[in-house]
Amino acid sequence: MGKYIICAKGTHDVNAGDGSYGSGTPISQTEAATELMINRLAVIDMLQQGKISKNDCIVTLPDRKFLYQNLFDNIEEWNGQTGIDIVTGEYWNRLPYKPFYGNYERDKEHIFNISYNDDILNSDIGKFLICIPRLKNSDTRRNLPQHEWKDFINHVKENFDKVIVFGKGNESLDNGNDVLYIDTLQDYCSYLHHKNCKHVVSTISGPCHYVQQFGNVDGNCTLAMIDNHGLIQRYGHDPSYFHPCINFTNVKINYLNDIKNLKEQKW
Repeated sequence: MGKYIICAKGTHDVNAGDGSYGSGTPISQTEAATELMINRLAVIDMLQQGKISKNDCIVTLPDRKFLYQNLFDNIEEWNGQTGIDIVTGEYWNRLPYKPFYGNYERDKEHIFNISYNDDILNSDIGKFLICIPRLKNSDTRRNLPQHEWKDFINHVKENFDKVIVFGKGNESLDNGNDVLYIDTLQDYCSYLHHKNCKHVVSTISGPCHYVQQFGNVDGNCTLAMIDNHGLIQRYGHDPSYFHPCINFTNVKINYLNDIKNLKEQKW
């Protein structure tokens, strides 16, 4: 085994945080979106340039190992290892994001190459919607009350064979029938990639970035995000706020200012 490549740090509690805007989790806990948009792209870039090899050891958090399993031979959970520290290396300032990610054509096979849950990909499921009721302790202004999500799900589920719910703390929304709660990032990405995933609905949330890299194989999924604080207007020039430079699956994105607008649209 070669050197350690640190792609994520933190605890197993992926929702650790104090609720603040600037320092809820980013320092002590590598966000899943940050790892996808910056750290993983940086590692792929380094691999392509020969600065690291597939025999080196990726260090990440337990639920994200699947992001690297098809690219590297060695993967470990974060436990204080030292090596090439992608987390603190400010690679966001080194990668050619705009106008469209400059390494895309070279790197696309690696970018899309993750380990899916084959049982999910091969499941015989009709058209479905994925709902992400964000309850994170980081930047809580992007959260909505869970009862509003429950009301939305009850309203919209008649239009789909199933509603998939992703996000810690939403277990109670699973009704054992047409609403299914999932709790792993790998399962979430696998449902995203399923050919019958038609819609993903959330507030402005990190898991939505995964739609831009692992959206469904038929390319006909729509991402609807509730921007109840005008964040896209203020920060939409930034890749971390869904600038199209890293929309690798070319998913159509709709922004709404209220969950009521979702209930009123045709599905």
